[in-house]
Amino acid sequence: MRFEEIITTFIYIRYVFKYKPITKMKNFIYLGIAVLLFACNPQPIAKISGTIQNQAADEIVISNQLLDSSDTLKITDGAFIASLTVEQAGTYYLKNGKFGFMLYLKPGADITINFDIDQLKQGNYTSLELSGKEFEESKFALSLNEKHSAIMKDFRNTLMLPSDSFENLINTYHTSIISSIDSFKQTGVADQHFFDRIELIKNIEKSEKYMYYTMYHKRLAPQDSLPIPASFKTVGDDIALDNEALYKELNTYKYFVLKKYDAKINQAIEDEELDVESAAAANKKFDYLTALAATQEIKDELGNQMISSYTYANDEVKEVYESRYAELIKNEEYIAEFKTLLAKLDALKPGNKAPTFAYTDINGELINSEDLKGKVIYIDVWATWCGPCMREIPHLKALEEELHNKDIAFVSISIDGDKDAWEKMVAKKELKGYQLFAEGEWKSDIITNYAIKGIPRFILIDKNGNLVNANADRPSSEEVIKKQLIELANS
Repeated sequence: MRFEEIITTFIYIRYVFKYKPITKMKNFIYLGIAVLLFACNPQPIAKISGTIQNQAADEIVISNQLLDSSDTLKITDGAFIASLTVEQAGTYYLKNGKFGFMLYLKPGADITINFDIDQLKQGNYTSLELSGKEFEESKFALSLNEKHSAIMKDFRNTLMLPSDSFENLINTYHTSIISSIDSFKQTGVADQHFFDRIELIKNIEKSEKYMYYTMYHKRLAPQDSLPIPASFKTVGDDIALDNEALYKELNTYKYFVLKKYDAKINQAIEDEELDVESAAAANKKFDYLTALAATQEIKDELGNQMISSYTYANDEVKEVYESRYAELIKNEEYIAEFKTLLAKLDALKPGNKAPTFAYTDINGELINSEDLKGKVIYIDVWATWCGPCMREIPHLKALEEELHNKDIAFVSISIDGDKDAWEKMVAKKELKGYQLFAEGEWKSDIITNYAIKGIPRFILIDKNGNLVNANADRPSSEEVIKKQLIELANS
């Protein structure tokens, strides 16, 4: 019996009892209805327990963005257990460190999860073991993630395919996903609420693949002279961008909305044939964003994304950002962050004392920047997962080898979350100089002290410990940076 039918029955019985004589059987009828109501409406609690191997952090966080809820599960000897308040079915995110996966939780769920972080790093979602009560939706969603991970594993080569081959591959894959969803529907396990979300996520993933193709194909396959079909840019246009509840609930939808708006604005600027790095383009983007028919939350996010490039912008664009950011952004946290950034950058002007650092090197020895005084310090802030960082390594090695007899300290500071991956890369690439590891990734001191928003980032410090350039030329600039290093070393 559905909940609505139970309520209707309850109202009818109350009506009968009010206008007709009854016996003491009434108490038993009420008791029966109460039991029926309780049985059909489980308590707003979900139990989560299980084991974790190769954990990346000491706790597990389960969050639901729509409800703005977050629960922390302590891990003890590789095991965890908790009861969460789950008042309505929805998508939750389970994370250990920066690794995690989506769960679909309902009131009354009792799910056991056994997983290995090393497997998640490799995109192996089918390695997760789920059992218990109301776990089927989560297990199905993870099986789809496994398929998605497989097609994304060699996606760079996929983006190099001719447009017809790309379209055939992606459409065939997407058809198979929809077929899997239709088959799962036949089991009767899940309701439409679940399918609305899982279908939306998969349609967004399809759209994003076409989006990436239009963005990167020409760069990756310059030999392909055929134009990219105009239809590629419209894939996903049928997905509404104004669902505030889904925007708060699903990261996939949130970032899709932001990317779609951003792409439309950038296309409009491109159509006006403006130099994308000019002050005119920056002003035009502010104009479009302030006039955008979207929530202030979306405008805040897009505006914050825009000014995050402040560090790398030219002086004219920086002036536009400084004069107009408050006109667009109303989020107090973002405003405070930008003001802090401006203050930090002011302190990072050439000639000012460079922020110090102290990190452990590949041999376990603590290296302090103060100990390197008397040498020019050339810092590379990087990570093994950063493609542009890796492309600078051959140039950096060549530069270091050529200038090894100069008073120059070549310092590479990794912000990897995976220390093991860093150690393996240092050995594999035979990296020289000072190889340091910064704990905390994007929250590490080197990142915050130098207001770093993207990597690779190169920093140049003179022999007295003063800044020459907090955003120095890269090794791939070759003669430019080499000349500067030699001049500083000889001074």
